Amino acid sequence: MKKNWYKMTLMTVALGAFTACSDDDNNIPEPPVTIPTETVGAYILNTGNWGGNDASIQYMDIEKGTISADLYASANGEALGDLGQDLCLYGSKLYTTVSGSSKVVIMDKNCKIIKNIPLTNSENQPVSPRYMTAVDGNVYFTAYDGTVSRLDTLSMNITGSVEVGDHPEALTNANGKLYINISGYGCGKNVAVVDLKTFTKIKDIEVVLNPYTQCITADDGYVYVVSNGNYAGDPKKPESEWIYQTMQRIDPQTDEVKNICPATYIANSGDKMYLLYAEFYLPNTHKAAIYDLKTGKESSFIDIASIPSPSSMDIDPITGDVYISNAPYGSTSDLMIYDKDGNFKKKLSAGYATAKVVFVTK
Repeated sequence: MKKNWYKMTLMTVALGAFTACSDDDNNIPEPPVTIPTETVGAYILNTGNWGGNDASIQYMDIEKGTISADLYASANGEALGDLGQDLCLYGSKLYTTVSGSSKVVIMDKNCKIIKNIPLTNSENQPVSPRYMTAVDGNVYFTAYDGTVSRLDTLSMNITGSVEVGDHPEALTNANGKLYINISGYGCGKNVAVVDLKTFTKIKDIEVVLNPYTQCITADDGYVYVVSNGNYAGDPKKPESEWIYQTMQRIDPQTDEVKNICPATYIANSGDKMYLLYAEFYLPNTHKAAIYDLKTGKESSFIDIASIPSPSSMDIDPITGDVYISNAPYGSTSDLMIYDKDGNFKKKLSAGYATAKVVFVTK
Protein backbone atom coordinates (compact mmCIF):
# COMPACT_ATOMS: atom_id res chain seq x y z
CA MET A 1 0.00 0.00 0.00
CA LYS A 2 0.92 3.65 0.10
CA LYS A 3 2.55 5.60 2.90
CA ASN A 4 2.30 9.29 2.17
CA TRP A 5 2.06 12.78 3.58
CA TYR A 6 -0.71 12.15 6.11
CA LYS A 7 -2.02 9.31 8.27
CA MET A 8 -5.59 9.31 6.95
CA THR A 9 -4.41 7.62 3.79
CA LEU A 10 -3.10 4.70 5.83
CA MET A 11 -6.42 4.26 7.62
CA THR A 12 -8.30 4.17 4.34
CA VAL A 13 -5.83 1.62 3.01
CA ALA A 14 -6.37 -0.59 6.02
CA LEU A 15 -9.88 -1.26 4.73
CA GLY A 16 -8.67 -2.00 1.66
CA ALA A 17 -7.44 12.05 -12.10
CA PHE A 18 -10.28 14.81 -13.60
CA THR A 19 -12.38 11.98 -14.02
CA ALA A 20 -16.03 12.48 -14.35
CA CYS A 21 -16.98 9.47 -16.41
CA SER A 22 -18.28 9.95 -19.93
CA ASP A 23 -21.77 11.04 -20.82
CA ASP A 24 -23.48 7.81 -21.86
CA ASP A 25 -26.09 6.36 -19.51
CA ASN A 26 -26.90 3.16 -21.37
CA ASN A 27 -25.70 1.54 -24.52
CA ILE A 28 -28.87 1.57 -26.63
CA PRO A 29 -29.15 4.06 -28.19
CA GLU A 30 -26.03 6.17 -27.78
CA PRO A 31 -26.75 9.89 -27.51
CA PRO A 32 -25.14 12.30 -29.98
CA VAL A 33 -21.67 13.46 -29.03
CA THR A 34 -21.61 17.00 -27.70
CA ILE A 35 -18.55 19.04 -26.86
CA PRO A 36 -18.86 20.89 -23.55
CA THR A 37 -17.73 24.51 -23.45
CA GLU A 38 -18.33 25.52 -19.84
CA THR A 39 -17.80 24.08 -16.38
CA VAL A 40 -20.78 24.97 -14.19
CA GLY A 41 -20.00 23.07 -11.02
CA ALA A 42 -18.28 20.16 -9.35
CA TYR A 43 -19.21 17.37 -6.95
CA ILE A 44 -16.77 16.87 -4.09
CA LEU A 45 -16.45 13.47 -2.42
CA ASN A 46 -15.06 13.47 1.11
CA THR A 47 -13.84 10.14 2.49
CA GLY A 48 -14.54 11.07 6.11
CA ASN A 49 -12.86 9.66 9.19
CA TRP A 50 -12.34 5.93 9.59
CA GLY A 51 -15.29 4.56 11.57
CA GLY A 52 -16.88 8.02 11.73
CA ASN A 53 -19.82 7.38 9.36
CA ASP A 54 -19.13 10.89 8.03
CA ALA A 55 -18.38 10.49 4.33
CA SER A 56 -20.08 13.28 2.41
CA ILE A 57 -20.79 14.74 -1.03
CA GLN A 58 -20.74 18.49 -1.54
CA TYR A 59 -21.36 20.68 -4.58
CA MET A 60 -19.24 23.59 -5.73
CA ASP A 61 -20.90 26.42 -7.64
CA ILE A 62 -18.15 27.56 -10.00
CA GLU A 63 -19.64 31.00 -10.72
CA LYS A 64 -20.25 31.84 -7.06
CA GLY A 65 -17.11 30.09 -5.81
CA THR A 66 -18.99 28.43 -2.96
CA ILE A 67 -19.22 24.88 -1.62
CA SER A 68 -22.49 23.54 -0.23
CA ALA A 69 -23.16 21.54 2.89
CA ASP A 70 -23.48 17.76 2.55
CA LEU A 71 -25.91 17.22 -0.36
CA TYR A 72 -26.34 13.53 0.41
CA ALA A 73 -27.39 14.11 4.02
CA SER A 74 -29.76 16.90 2.97
CA ALA A 75 -31.39 14.79 0.25
CA ASN A 76 -31.71 11.57 2.25
CA GLY A 77 -31.81 12.49 5.92
CA GLU A 78 -28.89 10.21 6.72
CA ALA A 79 -25.12 10.07 6.39
CA LEU A 80 -23.52 8.55 3.30
CA GLY A 81 -21.58 6.07 5.44
CA ASP A 82 -18.05 5.10 6.38
CA LEU A 83 -15.18 5.89 3.97
CA GLY A 84 -16.45 7.31 0.69
CA GLN A 85 -13.95 5.90 -1.80
CA ASP A 86 -14.82 6.98 -5.34
CA LEU A 87 -17.42 9.04 -7.20
CA CYS A 88 -18.53 8.81 -10.82
CA LEU A 89 -20.91 11.04 -12.81
CA TYR A 90 -22.21 9.03 -15.75
CA GLY A 91 -25.15 10.21 -17.82
CA SER A 92 -28.02 11.24 -15.55
CA LYS A 93 -26.77 9.52 -12.39
CA LEU A 94 -24.08 9.67 -9.73
CA TYR A 95 -22.40 6.50 -8.47
CA THR A 96 -20.31 6.20 -5.33
CA THR A 97 -18.45 3.38 -3.62
CA VAL A 98 -18.51 3.50 0.19
CA SER A 99 -15.71 1.19 1.22
CA GLY A 100 -16.18 0.95 4.98
CA SER A 101 -19.94 0.55 4.65
CA SER A 102 -19.61 -2.09 1.90
CA LYS A 103 -22.04 -0.58 -0.57
CA VAL A 104 -22.46 1.11 -3.92
CA VAL A 105 -24.98 3.94 -4.01
CA ILE A 106 -26.75 5.18 -7.15
CA MET A 107 -28.15 8.71 -6.94
CA ASP A 108 -29.75 11.39 -9.05
CA LYS A 109 -27.87 14.64 -9.59
CA ASN A 110 -29.30 16.05 -6.37
CA CYS A 111 -27.74 13.09 -4.50
CA LYS A 112 -31.15 11.55 -3.76
CA ILE A 113 -30.81 7.77 -3.48
CA ILE A 114 -32.14 5.82 -6.45
CA LYS A 115 -30.72 2.48 -5.36
CA ASN A 116 -28.49 1.27 -2.55
CA ILE A 117 -26.52 -1.92 -3.34
CA PRO A 118 -25.03 -3.70 -0.30
CA LEU A 119 -22.03 -5.89 -1.15
CA THR A 120 -21.32 -9.27 0.42
CA ASN A 121 -19.37 -12.36 -0.61
CA SER A 122 -20.59 -15.96 -0.92
CA GLU A 123 -20.33 -16.34 2.87
CA ASN A 124 -22.45 -13.24 3.41
CA GLN A 125 -19.48 -11.28 4.70
CA PRO A 126 -19.26 -7.57 3.79
CA VAL A 127 -17.03 -6.66 0.85
CA SER A 128 -15.29 -3.29 0.48
CA PRO A 129 -15.79 -1.65 -2.95
CA ARG A 130 -13.01 0.61 -4.16
CA TYR A 131 -12.60 2.44 -7.49
CA MET A 132 -14.78 2.91 -10.58
CA THR A 133 -14.62 3.50 -14.31
CA ALA A 134 -17.50 3.65 -16.81
CA VAL A 135 -17.90 2.78 -20.48
CA ASP A 136 -20.62 1.58 -22.87
CA GLY A 137 -23.50 1.75 -20.41
CA ASN A 138 -21.74 0.01 -17.55
CA VAL A 139 -19.97 1.14 -14.39
CA TYR A 140 -17.13 -1.19 -13.38
CA PHE A 141 -15.83 -1.24 -9.82
CA THR A 142 -13.11 -3.07 -7.92
CA ALA A 143 -13.64 -4.72 -4.54
CA TYR A 144 -11.49 -6.31 -1.89
CA ASP A 145 -12.83 -9.78 -2.56
CA GLY A 146 -10.45 -9.69 -5.54
CA THR A 147 -13.04 -8.89 -8.19
CA VAL A 148 -14.16 -6.32 -10.72
CA SER A 149 -17.95 -6.15 -11.03
CA ARG A 150 -20.08 -4.81 -13.87
CA LEU A 151 -23.06 -2.61 -13.01
CA ASP A 152 -25.59 -2.04 -15.80
CA THR A 153 -26.68 1.59 -15.65
CA LEU A 154 -30.07 0.92 -17.25
CA SER A 155 -31.25 -1.95 -15.03
CA MET A 156 -29.05 -0.78 -12.12
CA ASN A 157 -28.19 -4.43 -11.43
CA ILE A 158 -24.78 -6.08 -11.14
CA THR A 159 -24.59 -8.30 -14.21
CA GLY A 160 -21.28 -10.05 -13.65
CA SER A 161 -17.95 -10.13 -11.86
CA VAL A 162 -14.50 -11.42 -12.67
CA GLU A 163 -11.61 -12.45 -10.42
CA VAL A 164 -8.61 -10.22 -11.09
CA GLY A 165 -6.21 -10.54 -8.13
CA ASP A 166 -5.44 -9.66 -4.53
CA HIS A 167 -6.70 -6.22 -3.39
CA PRO A 168 -7.57 -4.60 -6.73
CA GLU A 169 -7.60 -0.82 -6.62
CA ALA A 170 -7.76 1.90 -9.29
CA LEU A 171 -8.82 0.97 -12.81
CA THR A 172 -9.41 2.51 -16.23
CA ASN A 173 -10.62 1.45 -19.67
CA ALA A 174 -8.73 1.70 -22.96
CA ASN A 175 -8.86 -0.08 -26.32
CA GLY A 176 -11.71 -2.38 -25.31
CA LYS A 177 -10.00 -3.48 -22.10
CA LEU A 178 -9.97 -2.74 -18.39
CA TYR A 179 -6.63 -2.12 -16.70
CA ILE A 180 -6.72 -2.79 -12.95
CA ASN A 181 -4.04 -2.06 -10.36
CA ILE A 182 -3.43 -5.16 -8.23
CA SER A 183 -1.91 -3.81 -5.04
CA GLY A 184 -1.70 -7.11 -3.17
CA TYR A 185 -1.99 -5.00 -0.02
CA GLY A 186 1.44 -3.57 -0.76
CA CYS A 187 2.97 -6.75 -2.22
CA GLY A 188 1.46 -6.76 -5.72
CA LYS A 189 3.42 -6.15 -8.90
CA ASN A 190 0.77 -6.52 -11.60
CA VAL A 191 -1.85 -4.67 -13.57
CA ALA A 192 -4.62 -7.09 -14.55
CA VAL A 193 -6.17 -6.81 -18.01
CA VAL A 194 -9.83 -7.71 -18.64
CA ASP A 195 -11.42 -7.95 -22.07
CA LEU A 196 -14.62 -5.89 -21.99
CA LYS A 197 -16.45 -7.85 -24.68
CA THR A 198 -16.08 -11.24 -22.99
CA PHE A 199 -15.61 -9.82 -19.49
CA THR A 200 -12.78 -12.24 -18.78
CA LYS A 201 -9.28 -11.66 -17.47
CA ILE A 202 -6.77 -12.15 -20.26
CA LYS A 203 -3.40 -11.38 -18.66
CA ASP A 204 -1.30 -9.74 -15.96
CA ILE A 205 1.23 -7.04 -16.81
CA GLU A 206 4.21 -6.73 -14.47
CA VAL A 207 4.84 -3.23 -13.10
CA VAL A 208 6.75 -1.62 -10.22
CA LEU A 209 5.77 -2.82 -6.73
CA ASN A 210 2.43 -1.75 -5.25
CA PRO A 211 0.29 -0.18 -7.99
CA TYR A 212 -2.46 1.56 -6.07
CA THR A 213 -4.68 4.67 -6.37
CA GLN A 214 -3.71 5.97 -9.80
CA CYS A 215 -4.63 4.25 -13.06
CA ILE A 216 -5.87 6.64 -15.75
CA THR A 217 -6.25 6.85 -19.51
CA ALA A 218 -4.67 10.11 -20.64
CA ASP A 219 -5.64 12.23 -23.62
CA ASP A 220 -2.84 10.62 -25.64
CA GLY A 221 -4.60 7.23 -25.36
CA TYR A 222 -1.99 5.61 -23.13
CA VAL A 223 -2.69 4.15 -19.70
CA TYR A 224 -0.70 5.70 -16.85
CA VAL A 225 -0.19 3.80 -13.61
CA VAL A 226 1.45 4.91 -10.37
CA SER A 227 3.15 2.29 -8.21
CA ASN A 228 3.86 3.28 -4.63
CA GLY A 229 6.92 1.10 -4.04
CA ASN A 230 8.06 0.04 -0.57
CA TYR A 231 8.45 3.33 1.31
CA ALA A 232 11.85 4.31 -0.03
CA GLY A 233 13.96 5.85 2.70
CA ASP A 234 12.63 3.58 5.44
CA PRO A 235 15.55 3.37 7.91
CA LYS A 236 14.73 -0.31 8.47
CA LYS A 237 15.59 -1.07 4.83
CA PRO A 238 19.02 -0.75 3.18
CA GLU A 239 19.09 1.81 0.38
CA SER A 240 19.77 -0.96 -2.13
CA GLU A 241 16.25 -2.30 -1.42
CA TRP A 242 14.36 0.98 -1.77
CA ILE A 243 11.66 0.98 -4.45
CA TYR A 244 10.50 4.48 -5.37
CA GLN A 245 7.02 5.66 -6.29
CA THR A 246 6.89 5.59 -10.08
CA MET A 247 4.60 6.64 -12.93
CA GLN A 248 4.55 4.09 -15.74
CA ARG A 249 2.98 4.15 -19.20
CA ILE A 250 1.19 1.17 -20.74
CA ASP A 251 0.55 1.07 -24.49
CA PRO A 252 -2.99 -0.37 -24.79
CA GLN A 253 -2.21 -1.62 -28.30
CA THR A 254 0.74 -3.78 -27.23
CA ASP A 255 0.49 -3.73 -23.39
CA GLU A 256 4.17 -2.80 -23.22
CA VAL A 257 5.23 -0.92 -20.07
CA LYS A 258 7.66 1.98 -19.80
CA ASN A 259 8.83 3.65 -16.58
CA ILE A 260 8.44 7.41 -16.93
CA CYS A 261 9.29 9.35 -13.77
CA PRO A 262 8.80 9.51 -9.98
CA ALA A 263 5.22 10.36 -8.93
CA THR A 264 2.68 9.86 -6.15
CA TYR A 265 -0.43 11.55 -7.60
CA ILE A 266 -1.08 12.31 -11.27
CA ALA A 267 -3.74 14.21 -13.24
CA ASN A 268 -3.86 14.68 -17.00
CA SER A 269 -4.77 17.62 -19.20
CA GLY A 270 -3.96 17.35 -22.91
CA ASP A 271 -0.25 16.64 -23.36
CA LYS A 272 0.56 17.65 -19.78
CA MET A 273 0.67 15.35 -16.77
CA TYR A 274 0.54 17.14 -13.44
CA LEU A 275 2.56 15.37 -10.73
CA LEU A 276 2.80 15.42 -6.97
CA TYR A 277 5.70 13.42 -5.60
CA ALA A 278 6.72 12.75 -2.01
CA GLU A 279 8.40 9.74 -0.47
CA PHE A 280 7.27 9.52 3.16
CA TYR A 281 10.78 9.11 4.55
CA LEU A 282 12.56 11.37 2.04
CA PRO A 283 11.39 14.99 2.42
CA ASN A 284 13.88 16.19 -0.18
CA THR A 285 11.84 14.38 -2.86
CA HIS A 286 8.71 16.46 -2.27
CA LYS A 287 7.71 18.43 -5.36
CA ALA A 288 4.87 19.44 -7.68
CA ALA A 289 5.68 19.44 -11.38
CA ILE A 290 4.30 19.33 -14.92
CA TYR A 291 5.56 16.54 -17.17
CA ASP A 292 5.24 17.11 -20.92
CA LEU A 293 4.05 13.83 -22.43
CA LYS A 294 5.37 14.74 -25.87
CA THR A 295 8.83 16.01 -25.04
CA GLY A 296 9.51 14.23 -21.74
CA LYS A 297 10.56 17.52 -20.18
CA GLU A 298 9.57 18.46 -16.64
CA SER A 299 8.83 21.96 -15.34
CA SER A 300 7.93 23.27 -11.90
CA PHE A 301 4.29 23.82 -10.98
CA ILE A 302 3.74 25.04 -7.39
CA ASP A 303 5.60 25.07 -4.10
CA ILE A 304 4.59 21.73 -2.58
CA ALA A 305 5.27 23.12 0.90
CA SER A 306 1.99 25.04 0.60
CA ILE A 307 0.12 21.71 0.57
CA PRO A 308 1.67 19.53 3.29
CA SER A 309 -1.10 16.88 3.29
CA PRO A 310 -2.50 16.45 -0.24
CA SER A 311 -5.17 13.78 -0.69
CA SER A 312 -6.41 14.33 -4.26
CA MET A 313 -5.68 16.19 -7.49
CA ASP A 314 -8.20 16.82 -10.28
CA ILE A 315 -8.29 19.10 -13.33
CA ASP A 316 -11.20 21.13 -14.73
CA PRO A 317 -11.50 19.82 -18.32
CA ILE A 318 -12.55 23.22 -19.71
CA THR A 319 -10.37 25.78 -17.92
CA GLY A 320 -7.44 23.54 -17.02
CA ASP A 321 -7.59 24.71 -13.41
CA VAL A 322 -5.97 22.26 -10.99
CA TYR A 323 -7.78 21.37 -7.75
CA ILE A 324 -5.62 19.92 -4.97
CA SER A 325 -7.01 19.00 -1.57
CA ASN A 326 -4.97 19.55 1.57
CA ALA A 327 -6.33 17.15 4.21
CA PRO A 328 -4.53 17.18 7.56
CA TYR A 329 -5.42 14.14 9.67
CA GLY A 330 -8.51 14.77 11.79
CA SER A 331 -9.30 18.14 10.18
CA THR A 332 -11.48 19.31 7.33
CA SER A 333 -9.84 19.71 3.94
CA ASP A 334 -8.77 22.86 2.15
CA LEU A 335 -9.44 22.77 -1.57
CA MET A 336 -6.65 24.70 -3.25
CA ILE A 337 -7.29 25.94 -6.80
CA TYR A 338 -4.52 26.91 -9.23
CA ASP A 339 -4.57 27.83 -12.89
CA LYS A 340 -2.82 25.55 -15.37
CA ASP A 341 0.46 27.44 -14.92
CA GLY A 342 0.46 27.17 -11.12
CA ASN A 343 -0.86 30.61 -10.21
CA PHE A 344 -2.91 30.47 -7.02
CA LYS A 345 -6.59 31.34 -7.51
CA LYS A 346 -8.61 30.36 -4.46
CA LYS A 347 -8.84 28.31 -1.28
CA LEU A 348 -12.15 26.80 -0.16
CA SER A 349 -13.10 24.65 2.82
CA ALA A 350 -14.46 21.16 2.11
CA GLY A 351 -15.24 18.08 4.26
CA TYR A 352 -13.01 15.52 5.92
CA ALA A 353 -10.35 13.96 3.68
CA THR A 354 -11.44 15.12 0.24
CA ALA A 355 -10.95 12.20 -2.17
CA LYS A 356 -12.20 13.43 -5.53
CA VAL A 357 -13.60 16.37 -7.47
CA VAL A 358 -15.93 15.52 -10.38
CA PHE A 359 -16.70 18.38 -12.75
CA VAL A 360 -20.09 19.20 -14.29
CA THR A 361 -19.88 20.68 -17.78
CA LYS A 362 -22.32 21.86 -20.42
